[in-house]
Amino acid sequence: MPYLDFHGASIHYEFHSTDSVHPPLVLVHGFLEDKRMWENLLPQWTAYGSVLTVDLPGHGATPSFGYEHSMEFMADALYALTSFLKLKPFLLLGHSMGGYVGLEYAVHYSDQLASLGLFFSTPEPDSTERKIMRDRSVALVKQNKNTFIRASIPQLFDPNTREAIKSDIDALIARALQMETQGVIAALHGMKKRVDRSSVLYTPPDNLKKSGIAVFAGVYDTVVPFDQVKQWWEAPGVTFRYESPHGHMGHMSDHEGCANAVLEWWRSVTKTKA
Repeated sequence: MPYLDFHGASIHYEFHSTDSVHPPLVLVHGFLEDKRMWENLLPQWTAYGSVLTVDLPGHGATPSFGYEHSMEFMADALYALTSFLKLKPFLLLGHSMGGYVGLEYAVHYSDQLASLGLFFSTPEPDSTERKIMRDRSVALVKQNKNTFIRASIPQLFDPNTREAIKSDIDALIARALQMETQGVIAALHGMKKRVDRSSVLYTPPDNLKKSGIAVFAGVYDTVVPFDQVKQWWEAPGVTFRYESPHGHMGHMSDHEGCANAVLEWWRSVTKTKA
């Protein structure tokens, strides 16, 4: 598996290179996930262009770098990788926590981006209640990481679809159980301390004003409630919207809909860059 040295450790990734002239698509997974979350979607997307998947710090094959991985630190790691691969300009699609990383990337490295996609994610910071939940989660992880993972992952799914994709959920849990305790805690601390990046949607960086920002949201998302999404997805910088009739893990329960929507967004960005 290819990797890039970063701060004394290795960022693991896979680059699915094609002969396409379209800007590449960079996929950033969420909390308790890794680059394998995109596997079932890759065949359709790599038929259109090159795709990069990455394991964020503390996830997958990438080790932890400390006891707090801020969203900015993760964006810095991603910047090191995309610069090394010379991908500029590219589309960045981030799922949940990956969207938080994408927003930081847009703030600090917007000149690298062709467009930004929030995939079942939000630009808003944790609420006070959510921060308390993060602290409780850290305490539980310290006590028994595996219990936390087994309890948390099923809650990410729409109850109406859990049974239909139970084998997929079990596989996701099995992968997450391989994470080190430090990696889980570092991400929880980083998500808790993230700042409000709503301004990226309302006053996007200059090079994103034309292609804009894409929002992919789930009607039954219990992590990023759709009622909250509707408060900001009409922001001036949002130029593409996909409303999934599923929950937070739409890439699994709404596989075809999400695959087609991302491809439609990618094509629309390609046209604006032509």
